Amino acid sequence: MKHTIKYLIAAISVFEATAQNAEQIQARSETADRPDPTAIVQEISKGAEDVNPTAASDTGAQRPVLLKKNGVSSFFGFDSKYFYRQNPLATESSQKQPTGMWTNTFFGGAGLGVYDADYAVVTPYVGASWTINDYIEGKLGKFNYNSTSAYALLLAQYENGWSLRVGVNYASDRSTDNDTEDYSDISPSVGALKAYSVNENILGIFDAALSTHNTDSVFLPGLGGADAPSKLDNTEAYASYGLVYTMNQFVISPKYKAIYKKYDSGLNDGRKDVIHNLTLKVEREISESIKLTAFGGYTKRNSSGVNTSYDYSSYDAGVGLGLMSRF
Repeated sequence: MKHTIKYLIAAISVFEATAQNAEQIQARSETADRPDPTAIVQEISKGAEDVNPTAASDTGAQRPVLLKKNGVSSFFGFDSKYFYRQNPLATESSQKQPTGMWTNTFFGGAGLGVYDADYAVVTPYVGASWTINDYIEGKLGKFNYNSTSAYALLLAQYENGWSLRVGVNYASDRSTDNDTEDYSDISPSVGALKAYSVNENILGIFDAALSTHNTDSVFLPGLGGADAPSKLDNTEAYASYGLVYTMNQFVISPKYKAIYKKYDSGLNDGRKDVIHNLTLKVEREISESIKLTAFGGYTKRNSSGVNTSYDYSSYDAGVGLGLMSRF
């Protein structure tokens, strides 16, 4: 009888530890930094190869990318970041585990031609990336993971400065230690962006998007089926406004982003999140293909609609090195 009780206590302890790990993995996955296709497209546009890279199309709209004679413009890049993160697992304040993080991202893709349409130019893009995410704090090493993402995007830019886009993204997190997929997400989306000159040194950028996230994530069986693998399914809407200030050899970019998420599956059914994100980035180009970056940010999430609290806050600060080649 005593042995049975010991085994039962041990089994409960293992179950509780596994449950805690699963919850932390899910919290980390839904707040993870992932490459932004829109930002990558904007970066490609800066270095488009053409005699006159700011020339207008026949419709009068600015071309997002001016391509080579073969109609395809490809790119490949690498981005390495080392930073401090106050709350890497996106938990409540009492459970914060501050750590340094080191991420290394390899990415590539292509613009598949520029097509003149009535009042707009249209460019399809495809791309993919792979990121190694390592926690420097030893006890968090079990949460190290590799992220894969891919996207297909159709971008239309109009002569009034607005850009509209429609696309689909795929994201996946895989445990480094266990070689298991902890999270995956397929998300179709639509969005709009407006960039305009505030003055000769400052560019203002407004961006908004709507997307649905169809997910598969770590979960524990035996909870009556309520805690489903799709518990992180949600509909997301966001709006952001940022400035790009050029000063000598530096580019300073403050940005505010507000995100609203509504969940509709499992124990998260009815959950609503409001997320505020404020970031500041300072870049310096070393050469046409290499740049150094210093960055910082603060994120706060308020949740409602479920009994469990998903509120959290965190701030980051770090440096990065980026390389990009265009062909």
